[in-house]
Amino acid sequence: MIPADPTVGLCATCRLRRVIRSRRGSAFWYCRLSDENPQFPKYPKLPVLECSGHVTGAADQEEGS
Repeated sequence: MIPADPTVGLCATCRLRRVIRSRRGSAFWYCRLSDENPQFPKYPKLPVLECSGHVTGAADQEEGS
């Protein structure tokens, strides 16, 4: 699990996020709630300080390209 990060906010500890890393090392925080609910942006503006869909817990493993 990725530790809490003030530059990312709640997404860092959310079970419903997916971190996608580019070959250059950039990290993109994808919200899996956006797959079913358009209220949630696919790639939210960070840091996320409030989120009605936040679920604390371990997320899937990170994806690299």
